[in-house]
Amino acid sequence: MKAILGTIILLSLTTAAFAGIKTRILHVDEPEVMGESYEVLVAKNRLALKVSPNQTLLIEKILKAEELNSVVELETEEDTLLSLTVIEEGDDVRDFYPSDEVHPMMNYTPSNVESLEVAEQMFNYLKKRTKWFTECFNRAHIWSKQMYDRNNVDSMKVFIFYTKKYRREIKGKWWFHVAPMIDINGEYYVMDKEFTQEPARFKNWEHIFTKKMEAKGINGYRCSVIRNIKEYYDTYNQNNEYCNILITSMHYWMPLDMSNLDRKGIQQTEWSNRDLRSAAKEVFWGWKQVYKEIKEK
Repeated sequence: MKAILGTIILLSLTTAAFAGIKTRILHVDEPEVMGESYEVLVAKNRLALKVSPNQTLLIEKILKAEELNSVVELETEEDTLLSLTVIEEGDDVRDFYPSDEVHPMMNYTPSNVESLEVAEQMFNYLKKRTKWFTECFNRAHIWSKQMYDRNNVDSMKVFIFYTKKYRREIKGKWWFHVAPMIDINGEYYVMDKEFTQEPARFKNWEHIFTKKMEAKGINGYRCSVIRNIKEYYDTYNQNNEYCNILITSMHYWMPLDMSNLDRKGIQQTEWSNRDLRSAAKEVFWGWKQVYKEIKEK
């Protein structure tokens, strides 16, 4: 393990010092031998940083930031973490989607839903599938359009992608799942009527799709947040992460749309009746009526 972490450090550190790194703590590896340093793995630049065991207050802050998945700002020198400042405590995954990069949330601002009660009303209105085997991206597309038409809500989509490491060590029948997500006064709820009975907090929804890991003794793991799908296909990611979270606007239908954004710069900024028709046809027996209700006029 230590040899692997040493390799990560050598490959990751490209300059002698960093200041003001905005990132999240992915993992804290406690020393196996008393007196040795802690290893702190962070999302930005794939850094693996050392912290002296004497830095007890700093270690407490690091562990809490890891637990809460907080956005933090780091000051480092060489491969040593000097200080940590909490920028935002909690799970605001949208912090990883800066305005100056190409990603499926660029130039998109989701609506604010005023209360959980309103969200519950929206959730109850979402039409459940009538066919037995259906694709998650088709259900999510229909539900997003229903919320847009009925409630004038610009929602998000949240994708969870499983890596080769997950399929190797945990196993599963899917390589991704997706559902709509809404913003309720700064807190994110997933509207996944196939797997929950009500709007689910983002962290709780994520846990539904990572709980198989607990049977393997992997507890508390959070999927790493990616900004575009090419980060998912990255070899390092495939072999070192179990899963990824990717947030998109409501207009992205399936992974191919994100690949077209990466490779060709094609953004999805409006509804496509072709996509809506295909989604309705795959999810519902009486699909023509559903499509009639949701198609763009």
